[in-house]
Amino acid sequence: MKEATVERRVIGLDIHPDTFTAAALVGLDAAKAQIQWVTQSLPMTQLETWASSNTRAEDTLVVEASGNSFETVERLEKRGRHAVVLESLRAGQIKKAYCTTDKISAIKIARVYLSGLAVLVWTPDETTRARRDLFHRYRRAVTDSTRHRNRLKSFLSDHGVRLPKGTRLTQASRQTTILTARTWNALQQNLLRMMHADLIQAEGQRKELSRLMAREVVQDPTLLRLVRPFGVRHIVAFALAAFIGDIRRFRSPKQLVAYIGLNPRVALSGQGGYVGSIAHQGRWELRTLLAEAAHSILQHANPLHAWGWKLAYRKGKNCAIIAVARKLTVACWYLMQGLFTPLQEITATLRLKIRKIVTVLGRATVREMGYKTSFEFEKCLHLQIMKA
Repeated sequence: MKEATVERRVIGLDIHPDTFTAAALVGLDAAKAQIQWVTQSLPMTQLETWASSNTRAEDTLVVEASGNSFETVERLEKRGRHAVVLESLRAGQIKKAYCTTDKISAIKIARVYLSGLAVLVWTPDETTRARRDLFHRYRRAVTDSTRHRNRLKSFLSDHGVRLPKGTRLTQASRQTTILTARTWNALQQNLLRMMHADLIQAEGQRKELSRLMAREVVQDPTLLRLVRPFGVRHIVAFALAAFIGDIRRFRSPKQLVAYIGLNPRVALSGQGGYVGSIAHQGRWELRTLLAEAAHSILQHANPLHAWGWKLAYRKGKNCAIIAVARKLTVACWYLMQGLFTPLQEITATLRLKIRKIVTVLGRATVREMGYKTSFEFEKCLHLQIMKA
């Protein structure tokens, strides 16, 4: 007696913050797959119950990348269901311009997955997602701090006040300096107090978030290992871990370079075409940070300094910056893979870098982690880096 075969079924999910619509398609061909059933506008609170009752473990549930797609996949996988995320850019390009409903969108998502035209998005684990959230909040805090500082400086400049060079507006004592810089009326004094308080608050959030990132780096051997290259400190190391996640999904350094967007744009067709500048795709956050690290490398003596400037004289500084950032990315891939030579000693540059990270943590955090002094903690970090 022949065993009954389970026909392949793909279920497209059009998810929203409060509701979702599902469409089940049976078949292997995107164009010929038959619609088995459609469930419309169910509350997201019923997602697990619906999945247990209406789907099988053999089914593939497909969602398009959006704000809550990773959360949805995690909830489905806890119920033993296989769920994947489609890249939203390519999936969104395939649609009917004259009619778009939740039902049509759910069917489209399933057919796009069957066609293989859309790229699957890697679903980060809970730790990686939390790190990404922290880094995005840090970037917003940096933007807020810069905005409030510029607003305060602009207000002072509009009223003819030029503070001495090097004045740190983020100090609480600088409010008195600002208020006594000239004669202000009552309304102006209140505005200055509010603008300075906004700057102090934004800068405090930035420092606290930087402290949280530094703590993650020193407590994770893989992240601590990333501070070895010149130009990489706790913020860059944390961002690399947050957006790369599992380094094993990149089989070679070239794949990581392409993921960040540091690879050159290639357009070859027939007898023409060109190989141009970087593609400007991928993770712009990492690309920006690595470019900043490359600037630092070109400004200080280090192994890549001479090589970078030789390239800059031949092809320009911008080209050299990208090339140095690409080499730094390759070095980070090998470090995260564990393919590196152990350190024989801690260099002066690495010692200074660790000291700055410990300074960001602060004495209270160092004591909370079980160390009496910052010097004792620095020595412990030296040993950890050499053993990593």
